[in-house]
Amino acid sequence: MIQIDASALRRSAKRLHRAAECALDGLALQAAERLAEAATPRTPVDTGKLRANWSAVETGARSAEARNSVRYASFVEFDTRHWISRNIVPGQQFMRDAMEETEDAMPDMAAERLHALIERCFGD
Repeated sequence: MIQIDASALRRSAKRLHRAAECALDGLALQAAERLAEAATPRTPVDTGKLRANWSAVETGARSAEARNSVRYASFVEFDTRHWISRNIVPGQQFMRDAMEETEDAMPDMAAERLHALIERCFGD
């Protein structure tokens, strides 16, 4: 009968799991930065203030947001009622495409980080 001690393998698996979590720690901020970059050229320009005010902010250990500090950004994105004429002003939905583009890129972004981790841990 052959006995195998798998305790070293279990310890290695736990270390690898912790390392993978660390490798993904910056992914949320990276995604928020990418979203802000994708939104910028799509943002409509009147004065240029809206387009110039995109930023990415880390909001937690594994969370981040793409933000625009201009108070009327949501009104430009979504349909709204003009406050004087009461006419509906259609939204320009510049964020929708930027969000879809960023969501599509997320698996590749995560894969790149995990691939780099595997390279560091196991070499070529």
